[in-house]
Amino acid sequence: MLSENLLLLQEDICLGSTLNNTDVRGAYSPMQFVLRLRNDVRDALKSDFYPEKIQALSTSIHENIHWWQHVGSNFGFLYSLCYPAFAHMSKHLLSKLVDQDLAYKSILKFDKTYYEKYGVADIFDINLIVNNYYDLEYAKLFAIDNKNIKYIYDDKRYFLNIGHCYHIFWSSNISVVADTIDPQYSFLPKINDWVKEFVRLTDEKIDGFYVESPVHMSLTGVKAIYEGQAIFNQVQYLAKALNEKLMYVECENIGMLHGVYVEAFEIYLKTTNIARPVFVLDIKISLFLLVCDLSINPSNGFPLEIYDYEDFIIKNDPGMRFMQLCHTIAEKPDFFLDKIKLHSKEEYIELSKELSESIGCICPYESIAVVLKWGENESVMQVLREEEKFNYLNENLSIRLMFSKYYRFQEDKQKYPNVFCWFGYHGASNNDEVFGIVDYIRKKHHALFIDDYDGEIKPVVFDGQEEEDIWDTFNDFYMYNVLYDIILKWVSQEGDFKFDYTWLASSRADNIVNIVKKDFEKNFNISMDDVKIV
Repeated sequence: MLSENLLLLQEDICLGSTLNNTDVRGAYSPMQFVLRLRNDVRDALKSDFYPEKIQALSTSIHENIHWWQHVGSNFGFLYSLCYPAFAHMSKHLLSKLVDQDLAYKSILKFDKTYYEKYGVADIFDINLIVNNYYDLEYAKLFAIDNKNIKYIYDDKRYFLNIGHCYHIFWSSNISVVADTIDPQYSFLPKINDWVKEFVRLTDEKIDGFYVESPVHMSLTGVKAIYEGQAIFNQVQYLAKALNEKLMYVECENIGMLHGVYVEAFEIYLKTTNIARPVFVLDIKISLFLLVCDLSINPSNGFPLEIYDYEDFIIKNDPGMRFMQLCHTIAEKPDFFLDKIKLHSKEEYIELSKELSESIGCICPYESIAVVLKWGENESVMQVLREEEKFNYLNENLSIRLMFSKYYRFQEDKQKYPNVFCWFGYHGASNNDEVFGIVDYIRKKHHALFIDDYDGEIKPVVFDGQEEEDIWDTFNDFYMYNVLYDIILKWVSQEGDFKFDYTWLASSRADNIVNIVKKDFEKNFNISMDDVKIV
């Protein structure tokens, strides 16, 4: 299950410390960057009882695929940067508000109250914070499910158009990477050159880029695509490991295929006029997994420069990409189905290129070469050296870590794109060579942070890295994460600051709160107790 918390006004980002006594076997939290497993699943991973262990491995694979989606895909990487990017953009603005004796909480409520009282919004720094907040939130909400537009449209004050929100989403998240490793924009997309083109789109009233513009909508969104990609890789893994004749209806009957897990798949079947498969190893599911993979890897603006401004929304929104690809397949479904026989690298590249070009996009596999060329720059080489030892410079550490992992994904996706796309199919292979690749990928690209029996988050210890370095990076990463949490709460959460860090370290939660308060005062030159509650 993909844990999401993207309400218009976020009440709190903390999950419970454990999945025990719930029906949820595993979860990945994109805002806390942690993979959780229920204790019985954790026990089964250590079990010698084969079917039980395979079931547990399938859950672990499912949740790790969510990690891959959020850090290894083009859209997911940008999405994961929203949280730190907003904090980085807001930090200096909040400091300026402190200097102006405007340290109010929440910023959103203060802004609303001020506007209702005076009829104007003339505090520049507050305007920037609030506009950035809503632009990023609305971009995320729309991408998660385009149908959220009906709620977004209700905001006549802050919502301009989806094109503007997506412009801010892409440029803000690229900006925080540039500030960290490429301040001169020597290789990252040159976002400052985009502004005049987006102004032109507004002036010319291109759909999606002006106030109250009609906007194209997909029947599904990235959340359903993520869940569909994860669950069908999971059931294909179970079929390859336990029973190659595992039937679709059997997975339905045991509760694996329902709701959001099959939302995108049902739309894929209906749109392409492909009949429901009988067995879960049917190539109909394999083609669906390729469509998911292509949907979450747009390239129009990242990692490539924008090559189509007019269709910036359509070419980047995962749900819209998904629907376009399904419509292409609907024209000749048998043609595309017949191209998948061995689930090979060659089949993946050929199909990816043909399907991408059919919707006017550069194939994401081809864009990987652009990312890997970034590795010729000294700043990137430095970050990759840090990644090898898991010992990062502390300046913008979380961004450095996430970028390095994104880059490492691209290295291996260039070598083994078919294994990443069809991991469930390849995951239980009897072929020694394929098994070696799968084992390598599973170990190298495991989620970095997991919960333990006590509910506390701990780092995964990887071979070749010093445990002391791993723990130092873990502690530094989560201190950044907690600061991001406090900034988000300052901006959006009404009432006093809430300190629930039992999800991070239940035995040391009080100590973390003391550190957070000291860190807050160090960063903003004001005590939390002196922030005025609206």
